[in-house]
Amino acid sequence: MGVGLVVAGIQRGAFQGDIEENIMALASDGDVVGLIAFVAIFFVCPVCWFLGQLRPGFSGWSYLGNLRVTWWHWPLWGVATIACSIIFDRLSPSLGVDGPDESMVAMGQSTQVPVLLYLGVGIGAPLVEEFVFRGVLWRGWRASALGLGGTLVLTSLLWAVLHVQYPTVIIGYIFVLGVVLGWAREVTGNIWIPVGMHALNNGLATLHMLSL
Repeated sequence: MGVGLVVAGIQRGAFQGDIEENIMALASDGDVVGLIAFVAIFFVCPVCWFLGQLRPGFSGWSYLGNLRVTWWHWPLWGVATIACSIIFDRLSPSLGVDGPDESMVAMGQSTQVPVLLYLGVGIGAPLVEEFVFRGVLWRGWRASALGLGGTLVLTSLLWAVLHVQYPTVIIGYIFVLGVVLGWAREVTGNIWIPVGMHALNNGLATLHMLSL
């Protein structure tokens, strides 16, 4: 009976404002975001590895992508990541983006444990998201009828939509960055390259958040 009243109330909009307000408050709390993102490493990443282990002809790591890469790939893709950030930063005023998003400001100002925010956003999110999008999903879709082009677009689109808290322009940038991450995964065959690129991008963004 109680559940039915709550559901009915939500449907009528009686509690919608409070629920949305609470969700937005949690999503903007730097400590909550950092903790959830970091803890997710220990659940999502092992599941991704295990799913790869189940596929015939693969180990967990080979399914995710563990081909050896030469040392110069690391600075090369690192520079590409920073270049994407600089280009967007230069173009953002003409695209209607004036300064950091409010959610980033809120996370930076609300955190009581800056290290936790950095561990979650700078390390946790890159590991979890890359294992899912450029790991498990990439391997399966790349071998399907989608091919390289379809896999690049679909994984980048889904990853971008995951960041619905941001304005459309920033989501568009995330999509473009996803294409770059996917291309790095394709060229190197190594999941750790896009993980490193993602961590570099998020790490710089987190330092910027903490400086606000």
